[in-house]
Amino acid sequence: MKTIITSIDIGTDTTKFVVGEYFNDKVNVLASHSIKSKGVRKGLIVDPGLATNMIKDGIKVINSKLGITIKKVIVNIPSYNVNFMLVTGSLDIKNEGNVITTDDVNRVIKNSVYGKIPDEYELLTVVPIDFIIDGNKGNSKPVGKNGQKLEIRGIMISVPKKSVYSVLGVMENAGLDVVDIVLSGMADYFEIKSDNIKNKVGAIINLGHDTTTVSVINRGKLMNTEVLQMGGKNIEKDIAYVFGVSVFDARSLKEKFASSHKRFCQLNDVYEVKNTLGDFVKLNQLEVSEVVMSRLSEILDLARKQILLLTKHEINYLVITGGLTEIKSFKNLVYEIFDKNVIIYTVNTLGVRDNKYVTSLGMIKYFIDKMDSRGRIISLVSDNDAIELTNPKEKEKKDNSISRLFTNFIGNKEEK
Repeated sequence: MKTIITSIDIGTDTTKFVVGEYFNDKVNVLASHSIKSKGVRKGLIVDPGLATNMIKDGIKVINSKLGITIKKVIVNIPSYNVNFMLVTGSLDIKNEGNVITTDDVNRVIKNSVYGKIPDEYELLTVVPIDFIIDGNKGNSKPVGKNGQKLEIRGIMISVPKKSVYSVLGVMENAGLDVVDIVLSGMADYFEIKSDNIKNKVGAIINLGHDTTTVSVINRGKLMNTEVLQMGGKNIEKDIAYVFGVSVFDARSLKEKFASSHKRFCQLNDVYEVKNTLGDFVKLNQLEVSEVVMSRLSEILDLARKQILLLTKHEINYLVITGGLTEIKSFKNLVYEIFDKNVIIYTVNTLGVRDNKYVTSLGMIKYFIDKMDSRGRIISLVSDNDAIELTNPKEKEKKDNSISRLFTNFIGNKEEK
């Protein structure tokens, strides 16, 4: 069976849709699309009606690209007021042969959280630290192994109910069935992870449009996360205020003209733009870059301080990603504030070569890993749809058969 997953990353500025097929330990993108977010503020649903129509518009484009109808998705929620708790649970294996099944894994996870979810919170997931079989530790995938007793040590992650229900309501109204909900910080890790960092303690900074998400990861497990109320939008507002231009023009200046570090500007480069008074003004790259550099430095410094608040562990690696990393000379500013050991992550997957897709790609990889640890393989499309997606010739053959049948039917009628 093909493993095909659709993720929807609801962002403040844009909402991203990605359909990926998991094959040979790699996600191949079958379709992707981004759309201007509506009814969303700082990652939260504030107008369900607008948000629903926005999701409908986006999924319609995806359906058109694929030629099938997507019905099941995974979605993300922002990392506001997330609750983390270390939990344990145990279960006696009573089936014939004492073989641990997927149902056993699900039951021991449920046992670990029973009665522990805070009021006004909803369980998001349990991230297993370790499965213990008959006292033996170090079992990351217990399904199929033999044992009389199964135990789990894990991290229970719960989120405010209003954050979950608002997203579920929008998806339901858009005609979509939500199979899983993913925290943005956890998704980011699964996109950037590698053998070099999987057994270390590190942090991820995702520089978004309205907000910046800071996450601390310990040996591949999300330990803590926080959302800072600053992002690319603040830079655009600064440019608009200082130079008296529209926010729309300020965004163009930020993305197409400015440098993240004033030392790497071209003094002779000039950008002509109309100000709010209707007059044309010429701005040189240095003066625009000074504004960008000032605010970007503030955001990065706040993120650095937030990491120190989130963990007392020594940070072995730091990854920075998100849309703001694509501003010119970004790495030069980062190396000045941090050091040259910082990883500036850039998405390089065919079909989504843009850092705005970091979270949506990571969501798919996280979901696959989560199901794998529970001994399950899940595809969010039917077998017939999967065949049409991954074998275009089969779809063409079927279409031709229908066409011939229709032609023969018409021909028979005309003969009569």
